[in-house]
Amino acid sequence: MTGTRRKVALVTGGSRRIGAAISLALAEAGYEVVLTYRASAREGKSLAARIGGSAVPLDLSRPSTFGRFADRMGRKFGRLDLLVHNAAVFPRTPAGEVPSAAWDAVFAVNLRGPFLLTQALLPLLRKGRGDAGVLFLGDAFAGELWPGYLPYCLSKLALPSLAAGLRKVFPPDVRVGVVRPGLVLPPDGFPAERWERLRASMAGRRGIRTPEGVAKAVLHFARGEL
Repeated sequence: MTGTRRKVALVTGGSRRIGAAISLALAEAGYEVVLTYRASAREGKSLAARIGGSAVPLDLSRPSTFGRFADRMGRKFGRLDLLVHNAAVFPRTPAGEVPSAAWDAVFAVNLRGPFLLTQALLPLLRKGRGDAGVLFLGDAFAGELWPGYLPYCLSKLALPSLAAGLRKVFPPDVRVGVVRPGLVLPPDGFPAERWERLRASMAGRRGIRTPEGVAKAVLHFARGEL
């Protein structure tokens, strides 16, 4: 086991978009950051080199790999202080046209994966410095139940309930929280003009609106301020 004196943070999907902002902020705050990627290996490795962290592949739809992943984390670091569930998929799935495979694919990554990965990593979280944390990224506007993204919305709406359930069974020294970003970044391929109109229509409503704002909220949670 190599181990480290620095606190260790794992950011799923931490190679790009909001995840990259979180990884960068945690590194600047002094964490040893491990970021995961599924397809963006080049971006992940580049960011890891930039922040002095590690980039490792992880597919949240394949829970059979979580045990081996946790074992590798344990051998290298010996503990885990912060687990940030950032990775998610949000494919366009128009209501009335959603095949069962598409439904399952969304929930596998957005809900089942975070739960089972947290479960696999709990022994390492318990070896932290007494103030370990698990943070889920929800969605401030999932309750809008967008007809083109209904499975995504429902999967995000379930996260606060999942967090509440875990608080009942986790030890007091493992905190569990949820951050709910607003309309931060558009889905890949989403029309730019339509996105700006949507953001303008939600301008008066609560919700973090920038990747840096989400990263700041993550730091607040990490410091016990959220």
